[in-house]
Amino acid sequence: MKIQNEANFEFIKIIRGFILVPNALRHFILANIVIGSSLLSSDANSTPSVSVSEAQPWQRGIQKPLYCHADVPFRQQISSHVFAELTWLLPAGSQVKRGELLAKQNDFYLKRQLAQLDANAKAAHANYIYSFNEYERLGKLDEGGVVSSSELQQHKKDYQTALEQNKIYAEQFRLVEHQLKNLTHRAPADGVVLSLSGQPGQWVGEGESILEFLPADHHEMTCRVALDLYQEFNHFKDVKLSLSDGTELFLDRHAGLVSSQDQTINLHLKFKSTPPEKFLIGQRYVVDVSMAASNLTKVPYDALTINNSEYYVWRVNQDNQVSKVIVQIIDSEKNYSVIQGSIQAGDKLVVKGKVALKEDTTVTINGQGKL
Repeated sequence: MKIQNEANFEFIKIIRGFILVPNALRHFILANIVIGSSLLSSDANSTPSVSVSEAQPWQRGIQKPLYCHADVPFRQQISSHVFAELTWLLPAGSQVKRGELLAKQNDFYLKRQLAQLDANAKAAHANYIYSFNEYERLGKLDEGGVVSSSELQQHKKDYQTALEQNKIYAEQFRLVEHQLKNLTHRAPADGVVLSLSGQPGQWVGEGESILEFLPADHHEMTCRVALDLYQEFNHFKDVKLSLSDGTELFLDRHAGLVSSQDQTINLHLKFKSTPPEKFLIGQRYVVDVSMAASNLTKVPYDALTINNSEYYVWRVNQDNQVSKVIVQIIDSEKNYSVIQGSIQAGDKLVVKGKVALKEDTTVTINGQGKL
């Protein structure tokens, strides 16, 4: 009873003190008490408020850029067939058609050599005819025992030697004739003169390079690609390769060797049709590689959350309940990402208000953005 009386006494003191407070301050205190109790009641019963955006369809598969340069499998060397003077050649950078003249060498000495061989061959042939006829004549005399056997064998040897000598001169004649013909160097295909190894007036030895020629139909792309990417795209089987202007390529071959330093591999791409105009060797290009894949969607970058190297999004169902969905990022741009997972086009994903969310939390949608 004593305790209750003391409590009543303290309550009366508070009431009396409150009455003594000025009217303006008393009204402010009462207003804050009402607002505070109202907020506490609202916080206890409200649901999280979020903004959402819809996932968009993505039909272009998995895409990655490859950083490549214009290249050729080889640069054809135009070489000298014989030691001879260069008398004329095209300058580097010259565009030519198949069969056009690239370079010429002095033919004076080979023509003289050819004339000498021709004379020697004719002399050898005449000697062969004489030796053979003499052998035939002595053979008839040998039937009557007039000619000795050793003399007959000597004439046989002479005509056979003359025959072989005639063959030697004929082969030498064909060789020099071939060398003479190849003193004039013509373009083996449409292309361009890349560089010169000699100058007019210079003597070039047999087998030495005169110029470097690039055939127009040998253009390709060389791309240095990370081994992980090469394996991710199934060794580039069933992929689409294209330049930004739509020019399509295909994988022709790979180097067959992985760099031990950076784990990259060289891929060589060929054009399905005509290469781009003004295709310059060494010029850099970006080649897009794409591969068909399922369960791909485009989502706002703000919809993604990372936790322990794992990406996920919050999906809102028809009952406004959220669920966490693990996804894999395939590609990212400035304000969106391409993801792979169980998200479907049209699914609503939380982009704002994700902090307090838990599985099966009911939320209030206060805004919906567009991607």
